[in-house]
Amino acid sequence: MTMVDVEERRSPPGGALPPHVTTPLLQLITERSLDEDYAHVAARRSADSLGTTPRSTGWTTVLAVATFGALATMAAVQTSRDSDVQELSQNGLIRQIEAGRGEVAQLQRQITTLTDAGIAAETTNQTLETQAVDQAARLRRLEIRTGYVAVRGPGVRIEVTSAPDADPNDEVRDEDLALLVNGLFVAGAEAIAVNDFRIIALGSIRNTNRAIHVNGRPLTPPYVIEVIGDRATVQARLLESASGLEFFGLADALGFRYVSQNVDDVRIPAARLRPLRHAEEDADADDRTDEEGAQP
Repeated sequence: MTMVDVEERRSPPGGALPPHVTTPLLQLITERSLDEDYAHVAARRSADSLGTTPRSTGWTTVLAVATFGALATMAAVQTSRDSDVQELSQNGLIRQIEAGRGEVAQLQRQITTLTDAGIAAETTNQTLETQAVDQAARLRRLEIRTGYVAVRGPGVRIEVTSAPDADPNDEVRDEDLALLVNGLFVAGAEAIAVNDFRIIALGSIRNTNRAIHVNGRPLTPPYVIEVIGDRATVQARLLESASGLEFFGLADALGFRYVSQNVDDVRIPAARLRPLRHAEEDADADDRTDEEGAQP
């Protein structure tokens, strides 16, 4: 039994780990081989003193020592190789980790950049949507004002005709209808049609002999003026306008027949003239009270 085995047996249970567990492998092999060599030499000397040890025992000892030495050398070489491999593997892993950290940092910067770009694009999109809504509303107002879109809504219908058996000079003429139309626009009319012909800025109301022409197309009496606007104020404001007062004065003097009524659903067609190539909305058009720029 070796000294290590004796120490293992003397180690109390539950105490510290025995030395052969904590001692490195190379050191343990060396120490044990030396202990066994010492024990063998001691036994040899004891046998020599008694004259019973055969001479071949020395070769056995040499062989054992050589074997243990070879094992120790192999263990040392293997340990050195394993250490080199482990060091190379560790350095490779460190380089991979550093490269991975660089890639992660770059991706995080890209994410930040893309996030900022997305926020900016969303803000721009919201601004463009708001502008598109505003432009669509503005276009709608321009189309209504210029007359190039059909409209419908509540309003007023007015019918005008000459007095029965009226003298040709006392019949309803173009200037009479123009006064009425101008007064209606001043009163807040959004769209006006005379006998289903839309009144617009590029149109006209003209007399040709005894016939009244609107936008170059002849009309036959009675003359029906359809208006889209606020029914509660259009007729009252018409009576307050200068054109309206002048028209009603002529109507009373010449005996025109005049009938006005509020209508829930007025339909006014689009203008039949060539499309308008350019138009600008007048922001102060609703606040005007004069008659400049009114429809002819």
